[in-house]
Amino acid sequence: MNSAKNNVMILNPIKKAPGIPSMVAKQIIEHIKSGTLKPGDRLPSENDMTKQFGISRISLRESLQLLEAKGYILSHGRKGRFVNDISGQAFESTIEELISIDHKKIWELLAVRRIIDSEAARLAARHSMKRQIAKLKMLKRDMEMIGIQNVLSTREGGKIYARFYNDLADATNNSIFSHLMKSISSLLKGVLPYSRQKLMNVPGASENFYTIHIKILTAIEKGDAELARISVIEHIDWLEKTLRKILK
Repeated sequence: MNSAKNNVMILNPIKKAPGIPSMVAKQIIEHIKSGTLKPGDRLPSENDMTKQFGISRISLRESLQLLEAKGYILSHGRKGRFVNDISGQAFESTIEELISIDHKKIWELLAVRRIIDSEAARLAARHSMKRQIAKLKMLKRDMEMIGIQNVLSTREGGKIYARFYNDLADATNNSIFSHLMKSISSLLKGVLPYSRQKLMNVPGASENFYTIHIKILTAIEKGDAELARISVIEHIDWLEKTLRKILK
């Protein structure tokens, strides 16, 4: 593996702003796409990068977590972080890339989710079958197994959350709608680690996730389409309100 020190990689200082991790990630992505950083190259040390960017170690680590989640880099423990070999793999879609380098696009994604996911809950309340409801109810069991307070602090919690919305898509029993939802879900894979990192330190956030999803589940099981729809909107509204406060 090569060291990035052998390459001419200029890291521009980042001005203080809410989107520091996204701006750092954008610079590194540009170096990867331009070929300045090649597969196998080792990134500079955290100490070197914090000095060059002029940012805190916390902000740097958030950006590196984002890059790792998107598949641009790989972590090898004490050996450091290396550029991943993405040859033969397609880069993310334009929308997904926008989200990965500009956290403000999260609001646009949430606006879409507010429409799509709430309608999915309404359709599921009307058309889901018993076996589909049983799959949705696994969320309750799985969240309780990892501990309600750990829903946002573990990767497993993120997987449970993503799986619920995939199952919700299937429960609409509308194949076109399900395809649309799952396409949005694929975009969320790049956003979830970043959002979860921000939300995990909010008091009561994990409990809120659990409570509102139990409300959604109960409404779907009872066939209350309007309550199911409103409950999802309540969840998305809370997400946006909370993230906006954090990212101010």
